[in-house]
Amino acid sequence: MTNPYAGGNDDFPRYEPTDHPEDRPNYGQLPSYGGSHEENTQGYVGYQAGQRPFTGKASAIDAVSWAFRTVFGNWKLWILGALALFVLSIVFVAIAGGINAASYSGSGEPTAGSWVSQLISTVLSLVLSLVIMRLALFQIDDARTGWGYLFKNVRWWQPLVIMLVIGAVASLIAFAAVGGTVYGLLNDAENMTEDEAVAAVLSVMGIMAVISLISFFIQPFFSLMQWFAADGDSVGDAVKKGFQAGKNNYGQLLLLAILNFFIIIGGFLLLGIGLIVAYPVTLLAQAHMFRQCAGRNIFPQA
Repeated sequence: MTNPYAGGNDDFPRYEPTDHPEDRPNYGQLPSYGGSHEENTQGYVGYQAGQRPFTGKASAIDAVSWAFRTVFGNWKLWILGALALFVLSIVFVAIAGGINAASYSGSGEPTAGSWVSQLISTVLSLVLSLVIMRLALFQIDDARTGWGYLFKNVRWWQPLVIMLVIGAVASLIAFAAVGGTVYGLLNDAENMTEDEAVAAVLSVMGIMAVISLISFFIQPFFSLMQWFAADGDSVGDAVKKGFQAGKNNYGQLLLLAILNFFIIIGGFLLLGIGLIVAYPVTLLAQAHMFRQCAGRNIFPQA
């Protein structure tokens, strides 16, 4: 009788491949996270085809609900992290105050020490903003996100460019609107009567209130741009996609801004202590809302 297993393998039976999971070349591999891969065809970094994109309607309520659950569920990172930032900010303010006092000239003019402390404060704020934005996106992708994710795969210059441009444009608009009035008020204050000075101050406050109101209603068009850049898009793509996503989800982005405003107010009303919860909640809600509007992953790996 013919041996069906013969054929140069010392008469041992040959193992034929099957469709079992363990036979696949990628069996046992773990998904990777942002920044470890080149950009894919969707234009953002670090996401593999296996991740599920968000296909539903964007919801500000869902974003805030997820943010509250996440802050309390991962309190060692978000609540203790916010507390650490609060303490560090107090220490920095005390140090900056000491530097300013030591270099005070008595003339009322800004000193070198005040300029240096202001510059350091601005740089630290920008760096921390970029790091925390990336951390929030990691939290969406991986429920195990912790302190080890700090400074990991941070996108530096792309979101920074967008933040600086938006800030510069806003400052120019504000200066054009009230700069002349403020300059005239400061230079002619001695010649004004009390009623004239009060009227000038109220006019400046009124103009700023109008600008703030207009900014509130137009912010959905540009608020997502820096998030797109932080999530891996180029500056140009982030601007285009951010504007389009803001336009398509205008109402929900306005609702999120309102909800975040009242969350921050609630934090202040709790003697400021509530801010160690309010701040990370509003940040994570923005990140989650961005992912919804972008149609990207919102399902953390457990």
